[in-house]
Amino acid sequence: MSRNIEKRPPTPPVGGYGGQRKVSMQHHWLNWEELKSQFPKDGEFKHGMRPKQEIGLRFIGEKSVLPTPNGVILEIGTGEGKTAMEVTLARTAMKHFKTCFVVTPTKTVLEQIRQRFPDDFTIALGRSDFPCFYYERSKVDLSDGSQTRFQANEIPCSMLQSCPHRVDQETGEVREFGAHPCPYLKQKYEAWNSRKPVLATLAFYLFNRLFSKNFPEPDLLVIDEAHRVPETVRSALSYDITDLHVARAVSILEKVSEPEAAAALDHFRNRMVKIIKKKPASCGTLLDASEITELIEILDSIDSRAIERSVAKALKDESLDTDDDILVFKKVENVVKNLRRYVRSLGLSLPLSNRGALAYTYAYHVEEKDENDRVAHKLVVCSHYINPLVKLLLGKTTIALSATIGDNVIFGQESGIQFPFLTLPPSFPAEKTRIFMPTDTPNLAFNDRKRGAVTNVMRRIARSAKKLVKNGERSLHVVVSNEERHKLGEIMIEEGLNPISYGNGVTAKEAAIRFKDGEGDCLVGTFANFGEGIDLPRQIAPVIFVLRPAYPPPDDPRTQFEERRYGNNRWAIWNWRVMLGVLQVRGRNIRSEDDLGVTIFISQQFRRTVFASLPKTLQSSYKGDLTLDQCIKEAEKLVG
Repeated sequence: MSRNIEKRPPTPPVGGYGGQRKVSMQHHWLNWEELKSQFPKDGEFKHGMRPKQEIGLRFIGEKSVLPTPNGVILEIGTGEGKTAMEVTLARTAMKHFKTCFVVTPTKTVLEQIRQRFPDDFTIALGRSDFPCFYYERSKVDLSDGSQTRFQANEIPCSMLQSCPHRVDQETGEVREFGAHPCPYLKQKYEAWNSRKPVLATLAFYLFNRLFSKNFPEPDLLVIDEAHRVPETVRSALSYDITDLHVARAVSILEKVSEPEAAAALDHFRNRMVKIIKKKPASCGTLLDASEITELIEILDSIDSRAIERSVAKALKDESLDTDDDILVFKKVENVVKNLRRYVRSLGLSLPLSNRGALAYTYAYHVEEKDENDRVAHKLVVCSHYINPLVKLLLGKTTIALSATIGDNVIFGQESGIQFPFLTLPPSFPAEKTRIFMPTDTPNLAFNDRKRGAVTNVMRRIARSAKKLVKNGERSLHVVVSNEERHKLGEIMIEEGLNPISYGNGVTAKEAAIRFKDGEGDCLVGTFANFGEGIDLPRQIAPVIFVLRPAYPPPDDPRTQFEERRYGNNRWAIWNWRVMLGVLQVRGRNIRSEDDLGVTIFISQQFRRTVFASLPKTLQSSYKGDLTLDQCIKEAEKLVG
């Protein structure tokens, strides 16, 4: 027990001290003795916690009792019981305090936690998971003509203050007696007032913490898979402005008697299109400072509150009630709600005298639209420097956990999460895995690859996978781009394999489920979909092929921005991201000590990162002196 908690105060009432609690007591109670008492004692943990769990919880108990800093970062390997530790933290917090949030990177991870610990959490999901009761009629699904109800995320909810289904977040009462409560708002109210910890996605937590007036600051915030925080936040706060949606918004504003706002927005659209047309077609190009400044001045002249009042009146009067108009209203809502955000974000794309740009804006357009191209011109505003924002979103105490943190200094710079750090090496037996770096595969770096190198090595990968299939072993194949995914799939079919992938109406999740259920010889996908977040234990895919590291393309706008912002220091950040990717993809088929798994890294670019990324306990599993054929033979011996 820490020396800071020698004298224990009386046990607080069930449910905590509520508004009377003292913040200092929060640190006092998150200690080893309390954590140990709340650890799960059933299922796989009926014989007690594992050594790594005890070390991690003791570290949390020691560091989090200090007045500052208010948190801990813990790197603990896959299969070590991270979820049970998160549940322990949540139970401990809710025994003594009022609010605790456990946030996950995806709904898939959220569902996994809910299924394992169904009684521990109140679940908070996003608008897309709930129907809207404001529009009683159904919309027509254009793909098959079926009738479906509008989802809450498709409706301009913020403009429907008179909606009878609206749930008051202070009282929990619906606006109109007898009306069915909006399931999304009802869930929010119940989550905010729950006596259980709240389990939510990071994106849900982010938006509600930023934009909900009554959202509580958590006494304890537990972040699962914390290494994904930077990209999740950047993705959530980045958005498109397209000529199509602005033109439709102009049309709506004209119909709701907002001619001045319509004219200003149309002026913005025309100027946006002129700026974009100057850029090269079919690729993203960064805007310069003068172009951004010009767009900001136009947007700044629009009265967003007047637009909101007019559109809300039109919605109430149901003057526009076709499916398409309702969806356009949603776009108008986004424009209205985000006008200030557009201005602010565009402003962050401008460098100031005391700092570089914190965001970036790029333009994209197509010269000749085909029948599938509805958008001809698009601005993409990307948040990048999210460090200060994340710090504002943290709880009074924050525990960040992940299997892959790597360099915690770079992690702190990228994420804004900077607390005492502990890394625990995996206890997985090194003899049960191999990490191969073949000697006879090409370097697939953009500037070094030879003509035809990608196609040739993909052919070798497909033939290697076919050898494995003959021995009853299936494989996962991870590439960087969708173009590579398509190409590898086609080559596999030519070689007589049955690859499973996504596209043409099949989601990545559906493809993974089909593969887990036994369909196909190979599962093929990008880092974004299958590099992490997918579990293939029990020899479902004992061999993983990784084509090349996900270094950013030279002509990508983000690459250009980071080159300007970081200079030569960008390589430290890019290498850190690649090393996290190496650790994550290697763990897809190793989920417990009972698994056997092999990962083969193809491009010679990996030589500078794979071995360096491995914990010392797994460095003996690395083999960098064998040909690809020899790697396949050794893989067959291990997993066969």
